Amino acid sequence: MNKLVLIGGGAVLLAAGGVAAWMLLSAPEPEPIPLDPYDYTDAASWDVKPAEQPPAVWDGGWAIDVVQLTSDMRRDPADIAAALDEIGPVYAPKLRAPNFAEDAAAALEEYLEASNNGRAFVIASDQPLPASTVPVINADPMVRARFGGVLLLDGQETAFAPGVNPASVCSDRFGAGEICAAPVDIKRADGEWGIAGEGPVGGAVIDGFADWLDASAPKLAEPLGDLEEVEIIDIRRPGQTD
Repeated sequence: MNKLVLIGGGAVLLAAGGVAAWMLLSAPEPEPIPLDPYDYTDAASWDVKPAEQPPAVWDGGWAIDVVQLTSDMRRDPADIAAALDEIGPVYAPKLRAPNFAEDAAAALEEYLEASNNGRAFVIASDQPLPASTVPVINADPMVRARFGGVLLLDGQETAFAPGVNPASVCSDRFGAGEICAAPVDIKRADGEWGIAGEGPVGGAVIDGFADWLDASAPKLAEPLGDLEEVEIIDIRRPGQTD
């Protein structure tokens, strides 16, 4: 009798466990909690920024900035930036992975407005460049001229998102059928992060870019200072009064 009770009890427990497992497996996944958009005018919304503002093009000549658009948290953005700093000063905004396209465009626009100062720049990303960034680059022909292209990180093979024609954003430095993109392999050696591999750092995106800028791209002129309002005083001849 006791043996039958034990067998029956075991069957009940197995059945209960099966029901519980089924409920866990079939339960819908909780909806991700939406994050508020970042305010890229706030320094806290950037993982990496130069400690000091690099010289503007009218002061220091052509130089290249790197806008780092990464949302994969497998690696610290600061480690990637430490390697890319070999190319130039790095600007790495915080990005919400579900809103990558929206955030990438907003961060790029803020960089161009507040930090670029006419300097050349490239974009380094672990995702295809979204269509949202194309109007930002094309809003000014001078900006598009000094956009060098896309550095592909972490084995990323596709430079542009579906629907983006490379010819619509790459500068005239690249001919018909050429894509302004090159892979970059980042590794750690002797305790430091750097760009690995043979050949020019940044491949076709960086190689020859400065020379092309000198020969083909117009430099942004230094903006005029703030205008001062001057009161206009009537000029009167001797003897003239109101």
